[in-house]
Formats: sequence, C-alpha cells, structure tokens
Amino acid sequence: MKLYTKEDDIYINIPSDLVNKINEDNIFLKEYIRIYKKTEKLKEYIIKYLFEKDTAITQKNIGDLLLDIKSEENLDKFINYIDVDIHSLEEKFKNLSIHLGINIDDINLAKEEIKNEYVNNSYNKDFVVSKDYIDEIISYIKDENMYSLRRKSTYGSLNIDGNINHLDEIDDLNEDEKGGMYSPILVIYRPAKYLRGSYVLEDTYYVYIKRQPLNALINQENLNEKGIDGMGSIIYKKLKHDLTNENLQEILAEIYIYANKNNLNFENIKLTDINSNRLWLTSDKLKKEFKELRYYHKNLTQKIKEIYDCTGAYYTQIGGKYIFNTREFAHCYKTYKAKDING
Repeated sequence: MKLYTKEDDIYINIPSDLVNKINEDNIFLKEYIRIYKKTEKLKEYIIKYLFEKDTAITQKNIGDLLLDIKSEENLDKFINYIDVDIHSLEEKFKNLSIHLGINIDDINLAKEEIKNEYVNNSYNKDFVVSKDYIDEIISYIKDENMYSLRRKSTYGSLNIDGNINHLDEIDDLNEDEKGGMYSPILVIYRPAKYLRGSYVLEDTYYVYIKRQPLNALINQENLNEKGIDGMGSIIYKKLKHDLTNENLQEILAEIYIYANKNNLNFENIKLTDINSNRLWLTSDKLKKEFKELRYYHKNLTQKIKEIYDCTGAYYTQIGGKYIFNTREFAHCYKTYKAKDING
C-alpha cells in the first residue's frame, strides 16, 4: 500500500520507510515535502526553459532554485527518495555542453555577470518592502501629523507645539474592503496626562498595524480610555493594500529601529511581533535565512559574524536578543558568495 499526501493540488508519495521517521511535529515530513516540491519545480523550469519558445523562465530562475535545493541542510537524507539526483545535474549539463559546441570563454563571461548580479542586487527585493517605502513611512512619522481622539474634555484640550487635527477630519477611515479584506493601517498612539492645568502628551508610544477600519482599531485597543479623561492623539497612515503580513512585520521592525535610534519609547513592540520579518533578524534567524552559506562554508556561525562585522551597520536589541539589518548584511553576504562561484 502506498501513502500519499496532497500539497498544492498534487499528490506526493511518502515512502514507507520514511513514515516511521516522522516525529510528532512532522518536521521530517515537512522537509521531505519541501525538497520534493522544489525538485519537481526544478524539472518543470528546465523543461520550459529548454523547449518552450515564449517561456518566462530564465537561467537565473533555474540557477537560484538549484542552489536553494543544494543548500537544504538535510538534502542527503532524502535524495534516494526523489527521482532527480541533484548532485549529478551539474555533471550532466557539463557533458551535454561538449556536444552543443559551447565556448568556454562564453561560460566564463556568464560567470562574471552572475557574480556582479549577486553583489549589486539587494536581497529578495521582490518580496520585502522597498527601502523607499520604508523611508516614506518614517518621514510621515517624523512629521507628526497627529489627530486628537477628543477635541477637549471638561478640563481643557491638548497643549502641544504645532497644529493638531481631530479624528473627524480624516478623509479615509479604511471602512471599505477590497478583494474581501481591508487595507492595512498604521496607528501610533500617544496618551495624554494632566499637568499644571493642561493636557500634554506622554513620552510613550503604542504602535499598531492591522487590517481593519480605524474606528474598529481604536475601540478594540481601548485607545479612548488609555489617556487621562480619554485624551490622547494618533498618527494615522493607510498603507498599501497588497502588502503581505510579512511586509507588515517588516514595517513594524523598521519603526522599532527608528524609535531605538531616536530614544523613543515604543511600549508595545516585542520580539514576537516582528519574529517573521526578513529585514531585521536575530542571529539565529539570520543563520537560517541565509542558509546557502551552509553550501559555501562549513563554519557558518563564524562566517556570519565576519560578514556582519565588516558592514559596520547599526544593530540593536529587542526582548534581550540582538537583531541585525539584513539589507546591510546581504551586500557583504553576496560579495562573499560570489567569490566562491569560480571555485
């Protein structure tokens, strides 16, 4: 009897001698399925690249995916259960190139182009929030375009430097869904305290990024009750609709770094809130995220330290753990990786 599991509308055969090795968390099974799916995708990419005239698949897609598979830490444990022998692919293509009349100078030139691409391109730029958009958000926060939650109480109104608008002056409260969900919104709340006859804002900030209408967020988080007599203000920005949940955590992480650099007290951001972002990572996650280093260098921990130290980039702590800037790390990482291509 054969055992199958269904993933993304395809059935994957689970070899019988693998079943006994599956642990309670199914980590072993998940690794096998992940490698199996990547290998099937690699076969699909190669066939399309070689035989379909108008395919969108490029040699870079194939090269990146092949490297991704070879960097899997437990690849050798599963290689015998997968139809494709990953380790023999390069040898097969090398032998095939002899019959295709490929010039060695052309290959060396292509290697140099790949090296430059590794060095000059930013890490995963198609999937992480662009630095320009991050800068736009930070600039908006710096401008402190604040809205008061109450115009005044029995004892007066907010006393702050500069102008402050009221909540009812916001044009777009994010009340309309698009594609079955709300756009994400950024809200930074500051409660007010009563001091010497007037209300002033505290030096504490509460940051929220959620997909819901503004008024729903205010009610859910009880923002009207946090400040003395319900007094307080918010910075409000509606974010791009197509941002992923991971993108939102990247923005949250960048806001935390901004606050840390400027000695601002952002009270409610914790390590768990930004744990899956890819722009600021703990050292443990940094090693996992840049796992291709396992393929290039056995002494992974020392190599990561060397690469990050040479950037001189800013890093800080959250929840007692250091977090590092992957944008800065990526440049040195790719420089190091590119050096090994001709090896």
